[in-house]
Amino acid sequence: MYTFPDLIKKIREEAQLTQAEFAKILDISAVLVAMIETGQKEVSRKTILRLSEKMDVHPSSITPFMFNDENKYQNNMSKIEKSFLQFGEQLQDYLIKTKAKKLRQYAAQ
Repeated sequence: MYTFPDLIKKIREEAQLTQAEFAKILDISAVLVAMIETGQKEVSRKTILRLSEKMDVHPSSITPFMFNDENKYQNNMSKIEKSFLQFGEQLQDYLIKTKAKKLRQYAAQ
């Protein structure tokens, strides 16, 4: 499972966008994109909404796993929580491999 900063970076990379192109699509600065991708800055609700709109997905499909902190909590998880995280991994793969490509169309604008 990717951490939230890693997920954002993977989405951008799958769309074959530079940080500057990605920033332009989301109407934020390239510096902010770099800070989000490295975990130095939290992404705003407004930015998540823009990203979900451009990817044509519901915002909650991007954010339910944003608090995954690598394996920090996995030792104390119930079976259902572990199943939920496995589903999250599948959702992340879907977002990266399928929906990220929609962002490419905005780069040319």
